[in-house]
Amino acid sequence: MKAQQLPTSTAEERIRLHYISDLELGEEDLRIKDRLETAHSMMLDEFETERHIAVTLMRRFDISKTTAYKDIMTTRYIFGDLRRAHKEHTRYMMTQWATEVFKMAHKSKDLRAMEKAIERITRANNLDKEDQDVPDASKIQPPVQLLQVNFNFINSPMFKLIDDATQKAMLEQYDLFMEQVLLSPMAEYTDMWKIDESVRPKKD
Repeated sequence: MKAQQLPTSTAEERIRLHYISDLELGEEDLRIKDRLETAHSMMLDEFETERHIAVTLMRRFDISKTTAYKDIMTTRYIFGDLRRAHKEHTRYMMTQWATEVFKMAHKSKDLRAMEKAIERITRANNLDKEDQDVPDASKIQPPVQLLQVNFNFINSPMFKLIDDATQKAMLEQYDLFMEQVLLSPMAEYTDMWKIDESVRPKKD
């Protein structure tokens, strides 16, 4: 057993290192370790609920409800999510069994049994549902885009200092914008974007 180290680390990290590198634990960490192993063994039961595990920890180790649920979370962190792993294993086994049934039904030309086997494989692997890893495009909300237009620069003295071609291009963009505004529900608010018409170059 290696000497205890990392005294300033968390109990979760020390217990994890205990399993990985045989780190020696102090008395308090050993008590936590006992609770985690109890939760771990209960999680192996597919039908065990988190609530019952928490209640068991509270009664057996005289801890609070908050501590009990924290222990359950820590157990998952250290030992992994056993329920998910078990579910994946069960799905795999169901698929294998259904495949064997399908092979037997195929040999005996039992179409009904073949259909049932295919149905079980389909359900076990959620093939009858939309791909859960692909987001539903209909539920994706596009980001709200805010267009802020400030034409004060055109009214400023600086506008006259830029070259004529740039002035012309900016005024053309302004005119296009105003045309669109007049066709929109914002038409009655065009005054807020109006520029001083004297900035326009005089026509020959």
